[in-house]
Amino acid sequence: MSELMKDVDSGDYVIPYFQRGFEWEPSMASELFQSILQDYYTGLLLFWDLDETKAEQEEWDPVWGASIEGIPQQAVLDGQQRLSSLYYAIYNPEKKFPSRKSYYVFYLDLVKALNEEYDEAIPYKYFRHHRDWNDLKDRDEWIEEGRVPLCVLSADDPENPDNSYINSREFNQWSKRFIEAHSDVLPEDVIEFKVRDMFQRILNYNFVHYPLSSERDIRDICNIFAKVNASGMTLSTFDLMNAFLYPYGVELRKDLWEREVPEALKSMDSSMNINILKIISLRKQNYCSSKYLYNLIPGEETVREEPDGTRYEEVLVESGDAFEELWNTAVDYAEEARSIIMNTGGRDFGAIREEYIPYGTMLPVIAAVLWEYDGSVADPEFRTMLKRWYWAAVFSKDYGGSSDTVMGSDFRDWKEWISQGKTMEQIAKVDAEFIEELDLKSTDKGSGRYNGVICLLALNGPRDFYRGNILGTGDFTDHRINDHHIFPKKVQGIDQEKAQSFDLYRDSIVNRTLILDETNNKIKRKKPSDYVEEMIKSHGSEEKVKSLLKEHFISESAYEYLLDDDFDNFVIEREKEIKRHVIENIGIEEDA
Repeated sequence: MSELMKDVDSGDYVIPYFQRGFEWEPSMASELFQSILQDYYTGLLLFWDLDETKAEQEEWDPVWGASIEGIPQQAVLDGQQRLSSLYYAIYNPEKKFPSRKSYYVFYLDLVKALNEEYDEAIPYKYFRHHRDWNDLKDRDEWIEEGRVPLCVLSADDPENPDNSYINSREFNQWSKRFIEAHSDVLPEDVIEFKVRDMFQRILNYNFVHYPLSSERDIRDICNIFAKVNASGMTLSTFDLMNAFLYPYGVELRKDLWEREVPEALKSMDSSMNINILKIISLRKQNYCSSKYLYNLIPGEETVREEPDGTRYEEVLVESGDAFEELWNTAVDYAEEARSIIMNTGGRDFGAIREEYIPYGTMLPVIAAVLWEYDGSVADPEFRTMLKRWYWAAVFSKDYGGSSDTVMGSDFRDWKEWISQGKTMEQIAKVDAEFIEELDLKSTDKGSGRYNGVICLLALNGPRDFYRGNILGTGDFTDHRINDHHIFPKKVQGIDQEKAQSFDLYRDSIVNRTLILDETNNKIKRKKPSDYVEEMIKSHGSEEKVKSLLKEHFISESAYEYLLDDDFDNFVIEREKEIKRHVIENIGIEEDA
């Protein structure tokens, strides 16, 4: 991989314009490195060789953070997300992480890695300003935290620029100091060369790759790209578990899933069958990625570890009957978690419809926490912590994409809070500064943050613009309610000087709220100043309208811009008000 990354840095590999952009979340990049450390197969890299003519005829993007300085050699057809993640972590470019307003730095936790605890071996931090190698090269801090930034892999030996930093005398001396400082928590056989080899393991990783001939034309390449990215027919983890459990008298699909799981729970998430397995896995072994799910097969021995490092073998599930009991218990807690997520009571999370659930992968954690907690779930302290964790997780976006590592980490943090009252990392990292940095104006329909704001609106008990009735659960049966535009999508007659950002932000969450479909039809194409005037006549006073709109996160300042049909300033003020509600729900003000 070392040579591959050098070629990416030199601009030899490029991204075709018909591809999507770099969209992975930081947690997904972290999981890729975890797999590399364990020498797992991480998928095929598919390239297209470029002759000089094609290289100059077509339009290309560089791998995220790199640049195209000469004539590219190969186009990436499958593997962009992986290559971009690796390059970003190893070369630390001066470029913000995609869809974030911050720079991210990835680390190797040497204590975890040398103890083969790979699921927690690649943490990351975000910074408001870029940190280059000189900023990150604090060897005393590395020792104190036991973490080294992965950009060490692209650094040069200060005494010999042709040599890499991890092979330098300086790094070798640091490794000795690191081992001395952490000897009480490291395996006995660790020497300085093993520290270097842990990093070298990443650089030596070999990707399976296949180049397509430069003789293929662009139409052929596009067809291949479409087929490669189409959904396949491979067996899912649930399908495999169904087969593995059958000899033990367990009919996972036909009996436990199809007959025993409530329809409301099934319809909540297309991956609910896997999520129930993950609830069991979290409760039994603190982890829930696919490889851990197979430990739930009756009689399967797995290696466990005590807090002091002592390892032992344990059978997690003794029999088919024991598995069925675990499944049924997990279903009960999953349904309780679904109720909390989808209701609008004072202790619920407001996802009034399935499509408004921010991240379905949060349900297994909530269910496992309810299962683990031996006190009353109605306890105010517990419900406050659940609320703070939930909203912090929603707006951190850590549950976007593949989130097994985050689920396991959060559940283990929950266990430490339950047993010791220890502050959870998910809550600690989402502070007021983090929320203020969010670009909600660019948050469009369907994203986790978009849905999170819709849920907060539902919890705020907003009344319909015209009818004035509270848009609670009962209203959704007789009157359809949806997330509609405040400035109508096809509004007519507004001053373009006050709506220069309209095309950019009209579908953003800062211009959306919950109202009845019939109300949306009434205000369609109308300027806000016109329909607000109608609202005042309907409700009897301007103060009542202001009060009603405040329930929709429209502040006094935003209301004035609404009356002036000033879209550009309206979205700025509404974003501020939404962030205020997010901070309030996470409970950040209570910590100030």
